[in-house]
Formats: sequence, C-alpha cells, structure tokens
Amino acid sequence: MIKREHIQLALDAIHHVDRESGYGLQALFDDQRIRIAPDSGGQTEESEGKGFLYYFEGERVDVPKTAFVADGIATLEQSLVFKWGELREKQLRVGTWISGNIHQLAGDIRRAGAELQVDYELQRLKNRPANLEASVALPAAQSPGPHFSGHLVAGMPAQFVPLPLTRQMLLQVAGQRFEFFSVRFLLDSWADGSFPFIYACIAGGQLLGLVKLQRHRHAINDRFEIKYIARRAPQYDDTETSARGVGTFMLAGVWMLWHTFAPDVRHIFLDGEVGARKFYLDAGFTEQRLCRYVLETPAGYLLATIADMADDPRAPAGTVKDRLESLIRKSIKEFGRNRRGRRNSEPLLAFIKRCLVCRHQPYPATTALALLLKHQTRIAEATALIDMATRTGKVRISGETPNSQTTILVVDDPRFGLHLKNVFHLESPRRFDAFCRALAHPSIAGRWHSMMVEPADREQLLWVHAADYIARLEKTAGRQLVTLDMDTQTTEHSWEVACLAVGGVFRLMDGICSGRASRGVAAVRPPGHHAEPDQAMGFCLLNNAALAARYLQKMHGLKRVMIIDLDAHHGNGTQTAFYDDASVLYLSTHGYPAYPGTGSLGEIGRGPGKGFTVNIPMDKGAGDRAFEAVFRRIVEPLTHAFGPEFIVVSLGFDLYLHDRLGGMKVTPEGYGMLTRMLIRMATRVCGGRIAFILEGGYSVKGIEVCGLRFLQELCNTDPDAGTEEERRNSRSAFVPAVIAKVISVQKPFWPQLF
Repeated sequence: MIKREHIQLALDAIHHVDRESGYGLQALFDDQRIRIAPDSGGQTEESEGKGFLYYFEGERVDVPKTAFVADGIATLEQSLVFKWGELREKQLRVGTWISGNIHQLAGDIRRAGAELQVDYELQRLKNRPANLEASVALPAAQSPGPHFSGHLVAGMPAQFVPLPLTRQMLLQVAGQRFEFFSVRFLLDSWADGSFPFIYACIAGGQLLGLVKLQRHRHAINDRFEIKYIARRAPQYDDTETSARGVGTFMLAGVWMLWHTFAPDVRHIFLDGEVGARKFYLDAGFTEQRLCRYVLETPAGYLLATIADMADDPRAPAGTVKDRLESLIRKSIKEFGRNRRGRRNSEPLLAFIKRCLVCRHQPYPATTALALLLKHQTRIAEATALIDMATRTGKVRISGETPNSQTTILVVDDPRFGLHLKNVFHLESPRRFDAFCRALAHPSIAGRWHSMMVEPADREQLLWVHAADYIARLEKTAGRQLVTLDMDTQTTEHSWEVACLAVGGVFRLMDGICSGRASRGVAAVRPPGHHAEPDQAMGFCLLNNAALAARYLQKMHGLKRVMIIDLDAHHGNGTQTAFYDDASVLYLSTHGYPAYPGTGSLGEIGRGPGKGFTVNIPMDKGAGDRAFEAVFRRIVEPLTHAFGPEFIVVSLGFDLYLHDRLGGMKVTPEGYGMLTRMLIRMATRVCGGRIAFILEGGYSVKGIEVCGLRFLQELCNTDPDAGTEEERRNSRSAFVPAVIAKVISVQKPFWPQLF
C-alpha cells in the first residue's frame, strides 16, 4: 500500500527536477489535500483488490499494483505530476467556463496533465530524442518495412507499426492508461537503445495498444519474447468502452514480424498474468510452466486476424505464405473430422471465411477453396463456404462463370447489426434482420452474390463531409451512447459500422461498373440521406448515396449520375451535397410537409446546379397509383432527358402502408411495380447499371414483405415484365395535382416534361 513516506519521496524527486511543481505539490501535501487511503482496523480500500491508491484534492487516484511494485516511487511521481497539471488547468478554467461540452472540458483538463507529465519527463533527460515535434506519419501500405495493416472488431482499420517517437504519441501514453508502459518507460527505452523493439496498434490516429519485444539468440534456436503487452484502458469509465480485438491484433502483428523478418526464430514466449491465461490458451499458446506461455501454432480468433493481416498488398516474404497455407490445411482437416466433440468451430470458420475473401493475395482463397472441394462430402459447412467464395467473386471454380443476367450483387455484412445494438431505437438492428429474412426467401435462392466489404477511407469521406464533422463523429468510437441530435445517437461501434456501410456501397459500385452484374442493393446501416456535409440528422451519420455518386465520378470517371430518392422523407443531406452541381441530377419523391421540413417545389438548385434538383412533394396517404403516375409523367422523362451513366436509388421502405413514421399507402406490390419501372429506365438509358441503397423503413414486417417483392423484381431477368398491365392501369389512373406543379416549376429546365 502507499504510505506517507512514499508520497514524500515522490515529492522530493519532483522538486529535484521541477521546483515549481515540487513546491506546489508539497503545499498540497502539507495541507492534507494529498493524503493516503485511511486504514480502518487493518482494512483499507486497497485490500479490495482495486490497486494502490491515494487521494488528490478529495479525488481517488488509483495506481496499478504491477507498476508500483515494478517501478516503485517513479510510478507515484508521474501520477502526482499528472494530477498537478490537471489541477492547474482546472484553476485556469474555473473563472471562464460556464456551460458547454463536459466531455470536451474533461479532455482538455486531461491533456493539460499529459502535457505537464511529458515536459517533466523530458526535463529529466540530458539528451532529448530528435524530431519530437514531428507529426505522426504512418507508413503507406505498399512501403517496405516491419508494418502491417488489418482490422479490429467491427471492421475498424488499424495498423501494427513501430511506435513513432513523437510528442503526440507521448501525450497519448501520458493521457491514457497502458499497463507497463509510461512516458518514462518509453524514454528510458530510447536511452538504452531498446525503443525500436516497441510496436503499436494505431487506429484512426489513436494509440490503442503497445507491445515490447526482445529477441533471445541461442546456439540451437532463437526465440522472440513478448516482454510487455498492454491495450489502452477506457478514459471515461462510465461512457467509453475499450476497442475490442486489440490484444489479438497485436499478437497477429508479432506473428507476422516473426515469419516475415525472423523466420529462423523457433517460437514466441511470454510471462503472463494468471488472469490472462484463458486468452493466451485460446490463441494457441501452450503453458510451459506457471505463467510462462509459448506460441508455435496460433489458434482461435488469432487465426482470422493473421489471415486479415497477411492479406497484404506487398508480396509475401519469409515463411508467411508457407505457414499460412499450412494453417489452412490444418483447419480444414479439423473441419473434416466428426463434428461430435469438435470445439472452437466458430473461430476456425471465421479463419476459413477470411481466407476465402482475401483481396490482395490470391493464395489463401485458392488453397482453401481447393481443399473444400476435395473434402466437400466430409465437411458439413463446405457447400455454404464454396457458395460464399464464388458469390463474392474473389475466386472461381474452373469452368464456371457467374451469370450477370440472372444474379444481382448484395452488400449484407452482419456487422451492420452492431450499430445501436441493445439500445431501444426506431433505427434498430431488427430492420437489418428483416431484410436478411427477405434475402433468405427460397424464391430468390441462388440469384444473388454477397460482397466482401471493407471500411471507406477517411479521405474518401471528405468528398462529401467536412473534416471537423468527421473528426467529431470519429470521437464517438468506443463510447457507449452519444447523442448527436434529438433523433440521432451512436453506440460504441457506430463509427466503424458507418465507415463499413460507405465502404460496402463503394464495393457495390465497383462490382456493377466492372460488369460482374448490372444491378445490386446495399443493405446497409445506418441510413444516410439526411446526413448533411457538416452534421448528423434523422438517424443518419454518413451520406451513403452522395458518397456513392462521388465515388462513381472520382474512381470510375463517370460524368453524369442520377440519384432517385424514393423514401417517405426528403433527403435533405443529399440535396445539399449537390445543390450547385450539374453533374448529379437529384430527384426526390417524399411526403410533404413532413420531417425534415425541406423538399418543397421551389428547391431547384443553385448556380450551375439550377434545375438539377427536382423535388416531388407528395400528399400524405399517397399510394401505388399516385407514385406510378409520378414515375410515368416525371421520373421517366427526366431520366431519358438527363441520360445518366449510372442510377443510384436511395430506397426507403417507410412508404409502406403500415409504417409508423411514413404516412404513405404504398403496398408490397407497389414496391414491386416501382422497382420494375426503375430497372426498365436503367436498361434503356445506362446499360442497366442501377444500385439501390437502403434508407428508412420502421415497420419490421413492412421491410420484410416489401423487401421481398423488391428483391424478386430485382432478380427478375425480364425488365419488361408487367409492362402491359401497367399500361392498362395507366389509362384509368388519376393524375395527382403535384404533377402539374412540378412540370410548371421544372419545364424551363426540362422542356421534355409536358
């Protein structure tokens, strides 16, 4: 436990380096504003197993037992300096701060403590590292060197790199909790020459994990020791959650280092705590003696993470290829055994799936597929795995070709269900589950290909969204619940899932433009058409449809893209993104007046984009006949007049007659009819290239039944099906008043309307 003499020794050490801080802290200690934990009959709060502690200005400060036992007074010294920096910042703020973002205020105070701690530790050195003020520049994926890329849980992209020795990284270490690692530990490692053996897990500019390695050379064999390994603990215990998968990611990085740059090393070993025993054993370590763990062959979810990291744009080096192929053979052989008593099937299945969808390296997929075909009769999962591999298009069985005339592309990653998971919300994961049930209907079995997706890059999000908004949104990662506006919330994985949704939309654009299919659907969450360039709105975080249009223009060189917004609510965010842009025709049918209050007839664009925004505000209760007439009289003529090279449809199922928010009366058959009309338009104007992106829809039943009719039409090979029936109906169909109003407003720009 921490005693008064420990604190006094730490204060003396601080005074020796920084007299001002030393005097201030000594005054607090003398006034009992820094005190030890009270002892009541031999029982202290420390005996509860929460770590050593002391009190600073009445606030409990925990000091990890392992750090205090290992480093002694130095740990307490650094903690006191940090709290002194926080106190000074609080005193500066107390007279000026009235109200605002309390989390931002707490972050600013914590940064002040980190700044003082880093400055203090640098004062202790006779020589300082060079280029401390340089910004952190992570290596590019193609560049040589000991670095690897992969993903954490929920698809968050991350990099395993040598820790950059910069002030920015030191501040992150000072401001967070990394067991075993501190600013002093890092600077001492620099001084003794062992710093190059410290590696980091970095995601989104944030330091999430650290590992220090040591190579032991012997006459017979060499070994890698993991001296220390730690992930970042939450900064706010009540609202922030640690990123998941960091420990496994770092072990995968060490494995890649081993087989890429030191293939002669026999194994990895570490001395771990008893509490981490299950984690290491599940990852494939064997227990050599008490708390000594040795890794020769990885297992569990470490396998899938290694496969993800080995899918490197650089050619495989060392023994990575041979070892990974050996692991694939071993895993599929285990799947071929009797299922009774087989354990850990889920991690093995995840590993095989990841191999089958490798993006950069072909050998994992070809190796896995060949073995699955060989042992197909003995492996219950083989048929589904082979189907998944061929549907994603990453590999193809010799002699078989995908038939683009009978198939569609689908983005349906199960990770979309992580957004707002376990939170009561209208935009719940149940919406995604309902659409997946429609996908599983026997009537469309074998008619669609599922696509492997990756998160969009931050730079790509800037095509539509402001940098400061992206930064604000990124800060919600790991937070249990953050409210962005009255309707829009995020949970711990929402940021990663939103980036994954955009990435899925991009892959769908790639698949259609490459000719794999002429049409497809991105069943993504969260929705996007309300998301403005600089703010979240209406359950939407990132504008999937707007980003799809920009991706088509920037990556595929298209000149004209049409966005048709078929939803009960106006897509204000998409409209804003292209309001002064003549290269994108934005057309929206929606209920009016309704949320978000935009989408009136007079909103027609601005400057060069004037006339390229077409709003069709529908009366509440409009049903199949009204929408059919609007499509026939306005949507079809405008599509032919504009001549898009690609049609993007923001598709909401909240037009359904029983939707709780929509207020419209469209039936499942109506959705089938409108889908058929859209496909026919695309076939006649842009070679059939059309992509549907899911937006609203708040009746689970409505999504399932309307989604099924939509999918049945999307999978239909005859785009002219139902034409005669629609023509017969059109003769008796009434003409909604909105048609004449739209024609009156838009005819100066589109004389084809009449």
